[in-house]
Amino acid sequence: MDKQIHLWAFLQGIGFFPSGWMHERARPEGVFSMDYYARVAKLAEQGMFDAIVFGDQLQSRGAGGRTPERMAMPTLDPVSLLTAMAAVTKHVGLVATVSTSYNTPEMLAERFGAMERISGGRAGWNIVTTAHPATAPNFGDNDLPPKDERYRRAKEVVAKACELWAAMDREGPMLPQGRPVLVQAGQSADGRDFAARTAEAIFCPAANIDAGIDFRSDLRARVAVVGRDPDGVRIMPGLSCVLGGSEEEARASHAAILDLADDALAIEYLSESLGCDLTPFDPQGEIPVTTILEHTILPKADIARAVTPAHEKRTPLGAFAANFMRHPRGHNVFLGTPEQMADMMISWRDAGACDGFTLQPSYMPGGLEDFVEQVVPILQQRGRLRTEYPGTTLRETLGLPAREAVAA
Repeated sequence: MDKQIHLWAFLQGIGFFPSGWMHERARPEGVFSMDYYARVAKLAEQGMFDAIVFGDQLQSRGAGGRTPERMAMPTLDPVSLLTAMAAVTKHVGLVATVSTSYNTPEMLAERFGAMERISGGRAGWNIVTTAHPATAPNFGDNDLPPKDERYRRAKEVVAKACELWAAMDREGPMLPQGRPVLVQAGQSADGRDFAARTAEAIFCPAANIDAGIDFRSDLRARVAVVGRDPDGVRIMPGLSCVLGGSEEEARASHAAILDLADDALAIEYLSESLGCDLTPFDPQGEIPVTTILEHTILPKADIARAVTPAHEKRTPLGAFAANFMRHPRGHNVFLGTPEQMADMMISWRDAGACDGFTLQPSYMPGGLEDFVEQVVPILQQRGRLRTEYPGTTLRETLGLPAREAVAA
């Protein structure tokens, strides 16, 4: 199929928008129920998604030691959830985020080896090095290892895990895919270099088509430099959406979701994102830049770049927090009709901005239902999305070779 659009689904938690859990079609209580995960897994498979992706966090949630009161952002163990979802599906891939900094190669090889066999060859590993400073104390350390050291360890851990999976194959029974599909989401120069040498699929933010083209072109060039085939790597930027019968209706629905959040929720979300508790401050007052830079547990230079322009414009804290929440994590948010969304996805694919998209529903499960019921049929009618799976493994679904060597 020419320029097939690949679809991944990031379904963990309560949806893309921090206020989405309050939507009338959201079911936040379901995140602790197997019935909920069975339902969304079957929906993803009905929509012919390549894979479901689940993230993870190893740090305790809450900025400055304060647990948020209004945010609903549960993060359960991804391997456990995805392995359970394997039991109610036959084709959709299962991509779990697991850190190389706080797991040994032996642990990783065993966990993903079991997932591979139980799912019949549908496992994927989203490789992360862990960047949140609050993680270290949970493992008996005062600080995270330096970034270059974390990536050096990641390279060693992945190489050793691949050796262990190869040994499992020799000892039998063979793993269905040879090894899990290797996935990466790094954005820095170190992250991109690591992805170029390692990843078979890459999750990234791209707020617009030009950003998508720039990222995909850069990664494909890096992949070629290390002697790998760029066509053997799938670039899957994040995409959220709010659909309507007209563009105006979609925009009104989007505004209604955002309006579910009061100043307190927006400031809690900003607090977590900046690594500093801002809840004691007046929403109508100025952004407390000095306090933020003094107390943040995240890299100060990055935080300064995020807050200084708004501070210089004298933007009130509440207004800055509300605007910050409109585009969580820098991903593209589409507002329009199902037909317009299909047009947008096809135009990105044809322009070389992506190989597909990682859908992040605005709220769960309603946002996923809308996409599967309204957009998927249009893509299929236009010949840009499969109507059946090509095989049983994630590698077959992605159109990847049986197993590619990781670059040295």
